[in-house]
Amino acid sequence: MGSKSADGVACVPEDTGAKYVRLTDLPLANLRRRPLRTAALLTVVGVLAAAFFGGSMLGMNLGNGMDSMERRLGADLMVVPQNTSTQAEALLTDGDPGTFYFTKDIADGIEQADGIEQATEQTYIASLAAACCEEKLQIIGYDPSTDFVIGPWVSSQFHGELGEGEMIAGGNVNVSADGTIELYGRRWPVVAQLANTGTSLDNSVFIRQETVPDMVEASAAVSRRVMPADYAGKAVSSVLIKVRDGYEPKAVARNIAKLDSRFASLGYVYPGGVTTATKTALGSLVGYVTIFVAALWVMGVIVLIAVFASSANERKREFASLRIMGATRGMVNRVILKESAIIGLFGGLVGVGASALGILPFSSLIGRQLQLPYLQSGPLAVLAMAALALVCSTAVGMCSSLVVMGRVSRADADIILKEGR
Repeated sequence: MGSKSADGVACVPEDTGAKYVRLTDLPLANLRRRPLRTAALLTVVGVLAAAFFGGSMLGMNLGNGMDSMERRLGADLMVVPQNTSTQAEALLTDGDPGTFYFTKDIADGIEQADGIEQATEQTYIASLAAACCEEKLQIIGYDPSTDFVIGPWVSSQFHGELGEGEMIAGGNVNVSADGTIELYGRRWPVVAQLANTGTSLDNSVFIRQETVPDMVEASAAVSRRVMPADYAGKAVSSVLIKVRDGYEPKAVARNIAKLDSRFASLGYVYPGGVTTATKTALGSLVGYVTIFVAALWVMGVIVLIAVFASSANERKREFASLRIMGATRGMVNRVILKESAIIGLFGGLVGVGASALGILPFSSLIGRQLQLPYLQSGPLAVLAMAALALVCSTAVGMCSSLVVMGRVSRADADIILKEGR
């Protein structure tokens, strides 16, 4: 019969000699001896960790995008040409670039309505696929002298004055090493690049209204003209309005419609309403993801408990042998806990790693597919979520092993007593 040495080493006779195995080495040795069982447990824990990390990151990034979008919406009302409200709403969230416009005389008339505190004009041009981007670029012309929407956001990273022919680039736009962007066969100087917002603004460039005619002429030189030449200097895509205190945006919209019969058919977009609708869609998506992750974890924990429970019957004799050789019940329980901790930690690492590889490099693609504001969290938040996923996967593995510990605690003493009769 084997014995236990003074330093906690189990001495097990084998053939002609004695092989010494430390209790601290047993967990890894046991896992290696059962590769199929170990692989199955690692897979289950890995899936749980991947679901937890991936679902949490998805919800966090969507929340970041929503917060970013709310900070960028500085207008109460957006007046756009007839039948373009949907395109305009897409510009506020994460839709496709668009080109639409009415003329400046209409914009000037709109700004005369009662209830308007501030108004500014913007012009939108959707470029062709450009060398700087994987997709079409949204070109936004604005007037810095009247702007109250873009300026406050831009000022956090650009303190100069945007000149004619110059651009400010969104976060996803690839600016060349010489500080320019190639559009319509011309290179345009970029004076600043903005941080990511998680919205379509990341795939946009901002120019002065005075630069719009140059952009139109450049488009005519290399492809089709984005708008007729006689409209280039007077095209306005939207009038962004901040209403006076005591006025509702819809009331101001009615005031505008009454000014001129032409204004009744214009499109009226309420950024606050767009935000509410986006929040609703985001909340529904996050809710579905949460339910899916929770259901997956419940099923995963059940599978882990079932696997650990079935292994308890197979390993009773193994643990009884350790008890006979002098290992205390606490020592045996520590072996079981270490095995489950190793499973939880390594399974969690694999799951978190796989999930990170599937999410972090493709944040732009995920945002486009979801059609919702999606802003990738910073490295500290990602690391914190990864650490939490590892803690949870390790904890669930160790908790599942309590079933084995309970069965062993009840059964091993009986086996030892029978051996002693």
